[in-house]
Order: sequence, then C-alpha cells, then structure tokens
Amino acid sequence: MNSRETADLTRLIRLHPLLKDEQRDRIKIMISGKQFIVQNRQLKKFPETLLGNEDKRRVFYDDKSNLYRFNRHPSVFESILYYYLNPGVLIRPPHIEPEIFYEELRFWNINENLIEAFIEEDMTPLDDIRILPVQKWRRIIWRTLAYPESFHFPYDKLVIGTYMFITLVSCIPFMSEIIPTVTELNKLRNVLGIKQIYLPLYMRSFYTIEIICITIVSIELNLRIISAPKLPLILYDIFNFLDLIILLSGAICLIGYHLHNIRYINNFLSFYHWLLVLKSFRPYRLARHMLNLRLLYKAIAMCLNEVCALIISVIFFMVLFGTLIYILDNSEPESNTRNILDGFWLAFITLTTLGYGDVYPRSFEARIAAGVCALIGIIVFRCDP
Repeated sequence: MNSRETADLTRLIRLHPLLKDEQRDRIKIMISGKQFIVQNRQLKKFPETLLGNEDKRRVFYDDKSNLYRFNRHPSVFESILYYYLNPGVLIRPPHIEPEIFYEELRFWNINENLIEAFIEEDMTPLDDIRILPVQKWRRIIWRTLAYPESFHFPYDKLVIGTYMFITLVSCIPFMSEIIPTVTELNKLRNVLGIKQIYLPLYMRSFYTIEIICITIVSIELNLRIISAPKLPLILYDIFNFLDLIILLSGAICLIGYHLHNIRYINNFLSFYHWLLVLKSFRPYRLARHMLNLRLLYKAIAMCLNEVCALIISVIFFMVLFGTLIYILDNSEPESNTRNILDGFWLAFITLTTLGYGDVYPRSFEARIAAGVCALIGIIVFRCDP
C-alpha cells in the first residue's frame, strides 16, 4: 500500500463517524408506492409542518418496513420535498390542478400565510379554490356531487353521465304534460262526455319516472346540504335553488294527482300552467356539469354591475319618455296611449328597437319624442359600458 492509498484510508476512517451519523439521520417516506429518502435535519427546519414534527408524523410510521407511509399524491409531494430542500420555495406542477395542490399543502401543514401568498403569486383566484370538508366521508360526498371532474377516469365520467341521464329522463314526464294544449283538453272533455278533467295527466310509466326522479333530486340536494363544508356554498349556488324549484313544482303536481281534489279544469288551469313554467327549469340542471354554460353564467356574474346599470338606464329613460309621450299624444282623439302604462310600453319597445306596432305615437310632438327615445336606445345598447 503506497502513501496515497494510506492517506485515503486514513481519511475514510476519520469520516466514518460522520458517514454513520449521515446514514442514521436518513428517513424513508413512502408516498402511494413511491419511495423518497430525505435527511431528517432538512425536515426539522420547519417544525410546524407534518414532516418536520416527529410527534405528528409518528402516526404514519410503519415499524415493519421502517419507513413512513402516506397515501397522498406523489407528484405533489415532490414539490413539498423541494420546499424542505430549498427553504420556503413552492412550485406547483403545471399538470396538477390548483385545488388538489392546495389541499395537499394543507395536509402537510404548510404555513397558511405562505399558502395565501403563493395563491396570489400563482394568480389563482381565491374564489376558484375548492373548499373541502374535514371529515373523509363528507369530503367524498361533496367531491362526488360538486366536483366530479376532480376524480380520475372513468369515475368522473360515470358520475357526470349519471347526473345528465337522470336530468334528461326527468324531462320525459314534463314533455308528456305540455303536449296536450288547453284546446285539446277541452276537446277531450267533450269527447269523453265528462265535466271535469283531473290534472296533471300522468301515464303510469311517466308517473313512476316522476316519482323516481324527484326522489333522486331530493336525496342529492340533502346530501349537498349535509356534506357542504360551509353553508354559504349552498346558499350562493343558484343550481341548488333550481333543484328546490324543481322539487316543489313536481311535488305539488304529484300531490294534486293523488288527491284528485281539483274539480274543474278552469279553476286549476292557470295555477297549473305556472307550475309547468317552474318545471320547465329541469333541462337547465345540465348546466351544472357543462363547461360552456357555466362560463356563460360566470360571464354574466362578472358583468353584473354593468347589467344592473343598463337596466337602471332603461327604466329611467322608459319612465321619462313614456310620461312625455303620454302627455304629448294624449290630446289626439285617435291616440293609442290610453294610459300611462301604454306610454311606458311604447317607450320600452322604442328604446330596445323592437317596434311591435301595437302602440305608436299619433301627434307630431310625440313622434319627435319617440325618435329621440330611439336614438338614445341605440346609444345605450350599442355603446360598451
């Protein structure tokens, strides 16, 4: 052994305690079948986190395998590990949805202030972050009903497909109700030689479908309320009110069908038609899982202030020119504006450039006012807010 080899051996002997401490400091972490090895001292830099606190992570320790087991997202954990190795640096993988990433950050007990700061830097709106319940069973129900697309294929397609299928099937009894018109019902009453027709009219198969669909929608709405992480998520969701309207209208029709206490068609027909209007909202349930329609609703919500300003402007000019036209045109014996409401209607159809022609100005002064009203309507509706 020459002097160089002797020197290297001596150096290794001196480094042996350090290497032994280095090996002793290593811990193994298994993330959904993928193993990671990290130094414990790196984790201790953040003692408030799950991995940095030995008491917190001891719950996940496997004595037989001598490692920590976590059933979490492996790709996200690489970013978590990078956070420990490069203190305070968070990077979200581009293929990971923001909601999943932020949920993982909270599981690993990353500092909440850092998460909020990262959300702002990541340019992800706080309103778009999906809030999930704490309990596991509630989280599963809420994700299934509110965010089925967050699951992997084919479970996401199965949930969305089932939802749309139930919605489309629920429209079948409604279509069967609106097919017979008022005239046809009167003819049917004359043909059968009866004085009364019980409404609603259900075939046995459609009646069964109606009950099944209303029961499913009722169960779904109750599960949403039970599993919701926060009550405002239910109150501020327009689709929940849509489900409530569908349930109430369908239930009233079923009760009327069972009781048969609606004696004459003329007494119930007007009220029943209002119920049909409410039941016509059923197809709009499809918008819950149709991206294009949801984007339309979001666009309307984003420009709600401008829409309100437009409505207020239309009402203001409608009242102004409606009153003016009524005063100017009321002196004509052949005037169409018999009252102030006719003036408002004339101003409205002129502002919106509809021009039905059922009401129109007769006097010269009223025609000038209507012309100015039309020009203002063009300006109001054509100019960008």
